[in-house]
Amino acid sequence: MTFYRDILKQALVSTWNNKHLWWFGIFAAFLGSGGEMKILLNNAGGDPGRLLFPAWQNLASTGVFSRQTFTNIGFLFTHDTLNMVVFLIMALAILAATLLLIWLVVVSQAALVSGSAALINKKQLSFKDGLNAGILNFWPVLILNIIVKAAVYILFLAVSIPLIFFRASFVAALFYAFALALAALAALILSFIVKYAIAYAVVYKQKVGSALKKAWRLFKNNWLISLEMAVILFVIDILIGLAIFLAILTLAVPFLFLGLIFFYSFSAVGSWLIVVLALVCFLFIVVAGGAALSVFQISSWTALFLELDKKRGVSKLVRAVSSLIH
Repeated sequence: MTFYRDILKQALVSTWNNKHLWWFGIFAAFLGSGGEMKILLNNAGGDPGRLLFPAWQNLASTGVFSRQTFTNIGFLFTHDTLNMVVFLIMALAILAATLLLIWLVVVSQAALVSGSAALINKKQLSFKDGLNAGILNFWPVLILNIIVKAAVYILFLAVSIPLIFFRASFVAALFYAFALALAALAALILSFIVKYAIAYAVVYKQKVGSALKKAWRLFKNNWLISLEMAVILFVIDILIGLAIFLAILTLAVPFLFLGLIFFYSFSAVGSWLIVVLALVCFLFIVVAGGAALSVFQISSWTALFLELDKKRGVSKLVRAVSSLIH
């Protein structure tokens, strides 16, 4: 496992010694890991017609998109203009904040890929350099993310259609189970391809089409290594999550005692100050842990990409089988 150990050690050192990257990690963490698996879990049971896009469907169930809603809006504009103007300003502010968050997430992702590649090549990038690199690569990284997300959702929508319209059909249910497995595999492949495509776009300045073609070629030649790395990082993700949970649980005990002491010795106000302090500490642990984990994961994938692009690296499974044969 030397190949993976070297990559993970390099990513860990880069993450720990370059904490300015954690600021990018805070926003890159919004991308999450295993996003495609969340779609899979949403469709694993129950009614796929409702579970494919749960947020939108829950919103639609309130009747907000009905004709009556638009009639009421027109009435309010006529009879309560001031409140409607305030509502529109708030809606525009929320939209602006959402667009800003998307911009920060994409820029942070590009900045981490660029910064990780620079560190691997023994170069140092400041926070400003990373920000500039992220801004420079914003559009190709955004387009690649949109392409893969859209492809995954279309894929699962296509799989779910037969069961939506033929709910009582055993054949449709059987088809759904089989097609869902294929869709999950395709989503997993797409998640690998987009990682490599973003690396090609950021590190080697490839255009979107060229980056996707090269990423597909790279994955096709190294699919087993990609899968092994995903499993390793998934296990690390679980362990780090467990460590964060245990750290919060450990800190909760002294904060609880302090809160009780302040409550009985001083006042309820003092105990509430302890509660606020505890929440701030817990939030700091979660945010810092999530940011560091995001930097570590992107650094690991970038390091793997650079190794595979140089045609270095052999699957652990292949090496194990080769050693048994010889």
